[in-house]
Amino acid sequence: MMLVPQLLHFLAAGIPIILSGIGTGIGQGIASVSALQAMTRQKEGTTAIFRTMILGLALIETGAILSLVITLMTLFGGQFDITTSIGIAELGLGLAIGIASLSVSIASSFTVKAACQSIARQPLFATKISTIMLFSQSIIEAPVIFAFVIALLIKTHITQALTMLEGVKLFSAGLAIGLGSIGPSIGQAIFTQSSCLAVGLNKKVFGKIFTFSLLSQAVVETPVIFCMLVSIALIFKPILLTTPLAYMVMFIAPALTVSLGSLGTSIATGYAASKSSRFIALKPEHYPMLLRTSLLGQAIIESSAIYALIIALTLMTKKL
Repeated sequence: MMLVPQLLHFLAAGIPIILSGIGTGIGQGIASVSALQAMTRQKEGTTAIFRTMILGLALIETGAILSLVITLMTLFGGQFDITTSIGIAELGLGLAIGIASLSVSIASSFTVKAACQSIARQPLFATKISTIMLFSQSIIEAPVIFAFVIALLIKTHITQALTMLEGVKLFSAGLAIGLGSIGPSIGQAIFTQSSCLAVGLNKKVFGKIFTFSLLSQAVVETPVIFCMLVSIALIFKPILLTTPLAYMVMFIAPALTVSLGSLGTSIATGYAASKSSRFIALKPEHYPMLLRTSLLGQAIIESSAIYALIIALTLMTKKL
């Protein structure tokens, strides 16, 4: 039993770098192979494809770098004895950045893949294709940035006097943003791949696709913002010394509700937006109608994530 706190501590330090390594490796592999395939199809775009690949790989690396920072902070940032409560809280910190980095890195690679394919189709339009790729990747990286912020907040709330309830509370905060990153990452991967391919399909719709991407990616990203709000609320939720240990369900249940409840929402929104971007490329004259219809559909789909947020906040205040 004496080994349990130390086991949790070292797991918390290892999980971020393990999960981010898996995600970054897979993501960069997908991007690299796609670039090679694109080069073999279009000799004129070789230089542009290579440059696009390098930029894409650098952004995919972001999650691994942030995970490394959190791992080093976990290993060397504390000046107190590790207890079970501290180990549980640190595990939540590790899961937050680790899961987010895993999902975001893989999702970001599909944007690079589509950009390389589009450049092979439209080599003279490579600059604008790279622009929309970098814009899309920057937004895709948002969940791992949010997870990094939550991880830092959790770290600042870990003290020697941390109780078991407080440890579970901080663990739940990390779990909410970690699991909450999965759905938006999948949705963004589906949509951004389609939007980059759409520009390669019809270069004249770049302006329309860029505007549509800005709006749609913001909608797809909304559920992870809800998860971040719940994480912050959990971190700062006060606990009395007389609070029963059974109240730990008040922390785990909201985290699972908002993160898993918004999983399908983000994927469905990304899928709907991806089809719209292809239709815009094929029928640009119908852009106003497609834009209105798509955004309306996305807004209605998004209501499920709002319901999950409301229930999560209600669970946090519900008395047993």
